[in-house]
Amino acid sequence: MKSRPIRVHLGDIDAIKLGMHRFDLRDPYYIVLTISWPMFFALAVSFYLTANLCFALAYFAVPGCINNARPGVFLDHFFFSIETLATVGYGVMSPANIYGHIVASTEIIFGLMSMAVITGLVFTRFSRPRSRLMFSRVAVVGPYDEYNALMLRVVNERHGTVAEASARLTLLRRTHLPNGKILRRFIDLQLERPSTPVISLSWNLIHRIDEQSPFWGTTAADLERDGGMLIASIKGYDESISASVVARQTYPARNVLFDHEFIDVVDQLPTGEVVLDVARFHDAVPVVRAIT
Repeated sequence: MKSRPIRVHLGDIDAIKLGMHRFDLRDPYYIVLTISWPMFFALAVSFYLTANLCFALAYFAVPGCINNARPGVFLDHFFFSIETLATVGYGVMSPANIYGHIVASTEIIFGLMSMAVITGLVFTRFSRPRSRLMFSRVAVVGPYDEYNALMLRVVNERHGTVAEASARLTLLRRTHLPNGKILRRFIDLQLERPSTPVISLSWNLIHRIDEQSPFWGTTAADLERDGGMLIASIKGYDESISASVVARQTYPARNVLFDHEFIDVVDQLPTGEVVLDVARFHDAVPVVRAIT
């Protein structure tokens, strides 16, 4: 069977895979965990109805195996299957012979096992740890000490802390080889502070642009021409949910603002309390340089 193109979202980049199938039935656990919630519930309901339909056909195939089931009425056997699978048993219909008892016993065992599996899948989907680290929508290149620096920032949206956090910043850009071919390369960018003991409010990721930096002499036009993109990732231990979390953000060239700087969103009250203005967290303004 011919496979269809598969679109994969990699942050702000859309990739297309060829020669692969959308769903690999050899890995059903991955399929169930990655489909959307509406598709998951639709799959669970379809499985439930199909199972009841199969057992109803088994009852219907042998007339008289269910007490008080009207002969030739399939719905009676179908609803008896639902009651048996759910272990409800209203007492109106019941197995009438050994065949009915065998099928009903089989259905009860199948129902207990399938409900345990579905319950486990629902719990797994709910319990997967997700970070609530929010990255700034843009990265900026602006003055920092005696050099320029590439900067972005991240804030913890939960009202707790992320402990032992470490960050990584990578530049993805096209490189033209001497033979005329184009190669996409990942270049790790050195951060001023690649780790922090705790993220409680915000954290600025800063890459100093000096002679050793891949950004040295790079302009916005150069980054756009080379298809440059930044990939920022942070991992740490979220104490609110007692689990390790990973957060990632991509910045295409259009979201890297040269000669800009972030608005300061951290202030301190006379009482000593620190204030973080998340409403202006993404705001950046052009750098105002002194006229000499």
